[in-house]
Parts: sequence; C-alpha cells; structure tokens
Amino acid sequence: MYNFLVTANRGAWDLSAYEYERSRFGEYSEESVMEAYGELSAAAIEELKSFPALFAYEGEDENVRVGYIRRIKNRGRNILVEYEFESGIPEIPFSKIAELKMRLDIRNWEMNRTHWAVKDEDLFEVLHSAGLIDETFHSSAGLLGRVEELQFKVALSFPGEKREYISNVADELKRRLPRGSVFYDQYFTAQLARPNLDTLLQKIYLNNSDLVVVFLSAEYEKKEWCGLEWRAIREIIKNRSDNSIMFMRFDSTQIEGSFSIDGYVDLSRFSPQRAAEMIIERIRLNEMPPSKTYRDRDAHR
Repeated sequence: MYNFLVTANRGAWDLSAYEYERSRFGEYSEESVMEAYGELSAAAIEELKSFPALFAYEGEDENVRVGYIRRIKNRGRNILVEYEFESGIPEIPFSKIAELKMRLDIRNWEMNRTHWAVKDEDLFEVLHSAGLIDETFHSSAGLLGRVEELQFKVALSFPGEKREYISNVADELKRRLPRGSVFYDQYFTAQLARPNLDTLLQKIYLNNSDLVVVFLSAEYEKKEWCGLEWRAIREIIKNRSDNSIMFMRFDSTQIEGSFSIDGYVDLSRFSPQRAAEMIIERIRLNEMPPSKTYRDRDAHR
C-alpha cells in the first residue's frame, strides 16, 4: 500500500503541510481500499501514516518525491496533511515514474487532477525493481518511517539468549508478510538507540501491535527488558481479546502472571520455520471477520 498525493500548486511540496478538499481524498482508489480508509477513523489514520507516500505535481514535467505522512487532521471540508520526505531517496524524474504507471496503478488522466489516492501496490518493491532505490528500502527491514507510528501485525518478545532461533522466525515472517508488519528489534536498531526506550517498547507492544508473540523461557523470567515488555503484555491480557497474545515456550519455567491453564506452543517440537507458520496462521485467523454463528450469539447476549 502507498499514498499518492498530487497537486497543481507548484511549490506546495517545498512546505511541510498541505490541505486537500475532503472530496479529493480517495479519488482514483479502489472501492475496497476506501471502505477501509475513507472515513479517516483514528485506526485508519494510523495505518495511512505507516504507508510510504509518493508526492507529485499535476502533469508529467516535475520530479516526484518519496516520503511519509506524519499527521492527518480533519478540518471541516478539508484534510490537513503534514509530511516529510525520505532523505535517503533523491527526487525522481517523472519520466522514470511514467514507465511504471501500470505497476503503480497510476491511471489515465490521473496526473491532471489534484487528489490524494491510496494505492494497493508495493511502492518500494516497484521502485527497487526499476533501480530507483536500493536494497535498504526494498527490504522489509528497511526504512519505513518512525517506528512509533507503525502498526505491526506481529511483535516478538523474547530473551536475547534465544536470538538465533527468534531471528530465523522473524526472517520467515518478514519473507511472508507485507513490509513493516513485523516488530523485531534488529529490524529497527537505529531507531531503538534512544533514551526512554522502555516507554517506546511498551507503546509498541501495548498499542501498535495486533498480535504479540511471547517466547517464554527461564531466561525470559530473569531479563530486565523482558520484564518491561511483560508489563505491557499483562495489560493486554487484562484489557483485550485473548487473540492478541500468543505464547510459545522453550521450557516449562513458571513466569509470574502466566498460568498452567494458558495454552502455548512447545518449541522443542518445532523448527523456527514451523513456528513462523503457526504465527501467520494466528494472524490470518485474527483478520477474519467473526462467523455468523458468533455474531448471532453475541447479538442475543
């Protein structure tokens, strides 16, 4: 997915913010995409901010820029968008983008209209295949914007002693899930080198991850950082659906706050690749709408 922002106002992208008429949002976008994002709910806004963006001017003469939307605010009939360009990607001549129109879902006459579209295409993959960006951005471990603004399908909580196994799990997840879907600390090494890391990690696990996979072991019980993550995980257990947590165990060590009745995957029986497959299975199940039976049951409660 990516945001495609076009304006006729020359010089607009030299500033840090731009306003679109509300009616221009979603033009040249698939109906199914706008069903998810058209209302600009709080959740939709967070997802839109996690997508890369292509900034262009009407016509086909001006260079385009790649960056990220940092803030979206409804202003009556308008939408305010604040943004930053990715410093590691230089301006791209539109002639290069013109060659990729079909792959980027840029449609006939679209460059003649000021609008903001949301495209169901992989911007970085297309640009990388055309030689316009390097492997850093093509990799799902590449630069994706600010980690605190990303929404992850899965986050991994584990002790460092198990890193070799977890790294293989993470790489398999990265290979099979969309870019930016996996929170694994080594994918964001530079961004995690900051003060107050404890509060950032708790925000990622508590608010920014659809599924948290906890790799329990004797080492997990002892590690300070695991303890900080575990506080956020206990809060999820308290306040959210059980489907938001998945336990995997390397051994039978009792962790304070977990119980013998909690279900888990015994990792002594499974390879990292198989563990990743089970995590993906949980992600897919969580994304499915509830069945009619459950909806009917809940309606009569």
